[in-house]
Parts: sequence; C-alpha cells; structure tokens
Amino acid sequence: MRINRKVAGFLILSFVINITKLLAFDNDSTKTKTLHPPKHYFSNSFYFDLYSPNKRTLDTVNTISKQLKSYKMSQLNMGFNIPCITKDFYNHDSTRIQNIHFLLTGGMTALNMNFEGIKTHTFIKTYMGVRGIYNNGKKSIFFAEMAPFNAFDLGYRKTGKLRMSATVLYNCSVNQYFAFRVGYSRSFLFGNLSNLPYLGIRVGRLDKVNFSLQFPRSITFNIPIGNYVRTSLYAKPQGGFYTFANSDTIHLGNALSDDYKKLNFGRSEFLLGTRIDIMPSRHFEFYLSGGFTTQNNIEFFPTTGKPDMIYGYNNYYKEHIKNGVFLNFGMMFRFGKTKSIYNSQQMYNAIDMNNSNNSGDINLNHSNGEIPKANRKMGKNKTDDVVDLIETQDLY
Repeated sequence: MRINRKVAGFLILSFVINITKLLAFDNDSTKTKTLHPPKHYFSNSFYFDLYSPNKRTLDTVNTISKQLKSYKMSQLNMGFNIPCITKDFYNHDSTRIQNIHFLLTGGMTALNMNFEGIKTHTFIKTYMGVRGIYNNGKKSIFFAEMAPFNAFDLGYRKTGKLRMSATVLYNCSVNQYFAFRVGYSRSFLFGNLSNLPYLGIRVGRLDKVNFSLQFPRSITFNIPIGNYVRTSLYAKPQGGFYTFANSDTIHLGNALSDDYKKLNFGRSEFLLGTRIDIMPSRHFEFYLSGGFTTQNNIEFFPTTGKPDMIYGYNNYYKEHIKNGVFLNFGMMFRFGKTKSIYNSQQMYNAIDMNNSNNSGDINLNHSNGEIPKANRKMGKNKTDDVVDLIETQDLY
C-alpha cells in the first residue's frame, strides 16, 4: 500500500492554512490581550519533513536481490516538541544561576519502500519521548531522553513491535567558542541495534559561524547569512529498523514456517549534503536540502533472534546499494512567547542539544532558529534602536 501523495499534501496544506490563521489571530492588534509572563525557554514546536532519494537497481547475482530488482523509498516525518516544566533556581540575591527543563516529544514516520519485484511496503513508526535538560548555570549541561517507539508494516498490525531509543549527554562549555560533549546513545539509525558512545565537539559561537562534530549523529558547518537565512554543509547517518510482513514476498527459507512469516527489516545510509534554512519570522521556518546518499544498506533479520549488546541482530540477508542523490524539504512551526535568552551562551547550548537530538531516532537536525542572531555593537544607542532591540530579542 502506497502513501497517497494527494492525501498527504492535502493534510499538510490544511495544517499550514490553520496555523497561518492561528498566528494571524494571535497577532491581531484589535483584540484585547491578557499579558502573562512566559514560562519556558523552549518554544512549542511542530515539524514536517519529506525525504526521497533516486531509484537504484540492486545486485543481479544474489537470489534475493534478483527478486527485489530495484530500490526506491520515500519518507515523511511529522512530530512535536513541547516544554512542560521549567524551574529556575536563584541564589540569595535573586540572581538566576540554574534551571531544569522537562519536555514531551513525539511524532510519526511513514516509510514507503518500493521494491520493483515485490509489492510495496509502507512502514509506520510512532514514538513518544520524555527528555530532561539541567543547566547548572556555569559550564555544565546534562541531557537525558527515553523515547519508546512502535514500528509496524501498514496493513499488518500484528507486526508492531515496541522498542526503545535513548540518549544521555553531558555538555561542557569551556567558553563561548568551544564546547565538548560525552555520553551514550542507544539507536537503530544504522539499520540494527547500536549501543554507542556519544562524543562531540563544537568550535565557534552558536549564533555565528561554527563547526560541530557529534558522533554518531552528525558533522555540520553552519554559516548564517543575514537575519533570515542560515546555511550549512553536513554529513550524517540515517536509517531505521522495522518489522516486515513477509506475505508471499521474500523467498527466504521455508516461507510456510512461522520464523519466515515476519522478518525484521533494517535500512541505513550516510548523507553528504548542503542545506538552506529560511526564517521569515520567529514562528515559522522552512528548509531545502540536497546532496549525495552513500553507504546504503538494506538487511533482513529473523524475528526470533535476540540482539547482542554490541553487535546487534544477526542478519539473513544484506545488500549494499549504489550511491545516489537525494532531496529533502521541511517546515517548522513555533508557538508561544519564551523567556529571554539573549547572549546567554549556556541556554544557547541547551537549545542546541534539544534541536540536534531529535526524538524518534530519525536523526533530523532542526536549525537553531530560537537562538537570536548576534547583533553588531552600536556606537550611540538611540531610543529607537533600544526599542527595536528589546522587541526583537525579548520575543525569544
């Protein structure tokens, strides 16, 4: 069963129209507003992401590859990130020194796998996660998330399987130009279960040009252009792990055996691309990305086997797919006022940790649109300049 593109397009268009109306209503100067101080530093955010590489022919030697013939996939991601609890801790002179944040994350992924030799399979993954971020007000930030997800073959509900991804991180901000991270990641990004150390460094300010290496998540070189455009060069892994309903499809072993009626299916790839983010307002941004997809692999695993802590699942079949090209498009909507973080490098790091560790184990990198741009120093501050600065930055 294929994803109906017209239905998906209609749903996205309807969402955009309704959000536009909501924002227009929220900005209507004619209605009476009750002023409430913002409770959180993070925005309520909702996102859409569409990804698709080109079609490629599989190996003509392997028996299963001959049956599959070709590989073509497309992926739709939708999700949210909502702050629920924010608590500031103050010292004796009421100067804020620490804060803790709890956020709720969740979403859905629809992966359309079109092998020319068998019927199309659409895999659905739904996920919900809880994350906590603690900022000690000095140099340290602690991040932890648990995100269980359910992945199944659409039309075969019994293929659903609950699994868990998790991330634990420590971030040390040596200064505003350098930070490093260490931690642990439990992930299925590489098409199999992986328990890996998390190691990262960042060079450069988050609100200016910077380079970031976050293993195993991404390598990015970020270049802001003006007030509304941010560009980046990046490399990152992408993939997933699903249960495949082997209904009259893959001729693997004894098809009548219960061991072969369901298979675990994994896919993985490594993307090299460039991306441009356009942010016309603090409420909305969209991005377009493209580049090369390399190190593509698909695998089938038995559902009866248990994974090894280090090596994951043992596979029946693995195919390395030729390199290709891809396109990626996405949108981000943000709601609500937030507490000011202007020139707070610690909160910049907390927001970067929240954006670079997407829930659902899909490794989407959201831009740091919540981080206000770095303003040039003013010679003499006129009244209008000060008012503009307050209106621009305090919204964050």
